[in-house]
Amino acid sequence: MGQEQTDPAQLVIVLVGGETKLPGDRQEALRADTPVACLILSTPAPDAIQNTNVQALVSMAQHQGIAVLTSNDEHMAKELSADGVHLSPNEEPITERYARSREMLGTDLIVGVEVGTSRHDAMALAEAGADYVAFGVPSESLSQERARERQRELVAWWAEVFQPPCVALDIMDHEQAGEFAELGADFVARALPNGLADTELKQWLSDAQNALTPSVHCD
Repeated sequence: MGQEQTDPAQLVIVLVGGETKLPGDRQEALRADTPVACLILSTPAPDAIQNTNVQALVSMAQHQGIAVLTSNDEHMAKELSADGVHLSPNEEPITERYARSREMLGTDLIVGVEVGTSRHDAMALAEAGADYVAFGVPSESLSQERARERQRELVAWWAEVFQPPCVALDIMDHEQAGEFAELGADFVARALPNGLADTELKQWLSDAQNALTPSVHCD
């Protein structure tokens, strides 16, 4: 992302909790023509790495040209032959976590980092070589409204000034996704809804992508 965004934002799907064990019909929905740039897999139970459904999901996504990242788990990324890892804040300084993760995975795999609300960390990580920086709404924020406004400020600032891609996290609906795409986010991350039938899921994916296209917004 440079001074001016010429391409529409791309869709990132976050699979949380048990959703890493997608049934076959939901995997089929991700085979649709709707472009998905990346899947972020939350860490399943330790024995789930051996689950053939998880491995099938990774293989299917990669065959479709979709990058697959594990959340905060470099070992699982290696076990699943995923494309890299997505790091989110914890008690360890995020710049140190990035350095350790990069050392473990090398330069061929993706290491993207959620930076919370720190401009300093975002700039330091971009300089260190992070493949993307991500701005979200921390769950511990006292004011979710203020945290969301801070996220808007950070995405717009980053899009205006910096080259490395940025990801908008914790997006709640299609309208909000369109808003962050217009602010300049290169990628918009959405949690895959639960309880949708196959046809409903395909429609949701289509609407989610359309929301990222300029001048097109879905309710």
